[in-house]
Amino acid sequence: MSSLSHAVLLATSLLLSLLILIPVSCLDKSPLPSPEGMLLEQKIRLGSTPPSCHNRCNECNPCTAVQLPTLPFQPNPVSPSRVREAHQMDDPSSYSNQYSNYKPLGWKCSCGDHLYSP
Repeated sequence: MSSLSHAVLLATSLLLSLLILIPVSCLDKSPLPSPEGMLLEQKIRLGSTPPSCHNRCNECNPCTAVQLPTLPFQPNPVSPSRVREAHQMDDPSSYSNQYSNYKPLGWKCSCGDHLYSP
């Protein structure tokens, strides 16, 4: 009887240890997404969504969201005493030539010839 109970105890402990060690994610083998599906998901995530322009155009209709180029960054004028410090550090404005074709876009609400902030 002791050898039978020992075998049952051994089998039970082995079964429990296997159940604990097997992660739940291995049991549910869903198919991997196709490359086309992943590409579509990435394209959907790119960019931003248009804002709601409801009641943003001072009762002008139709009020629609449009994308416009944003104004370029204008750095504050540097005082002569700080010119030496600016030359010692990397100046971020010197990188603008490297990315001169980059034109960031922002959203505005448009009605006729007028633009409104969303």
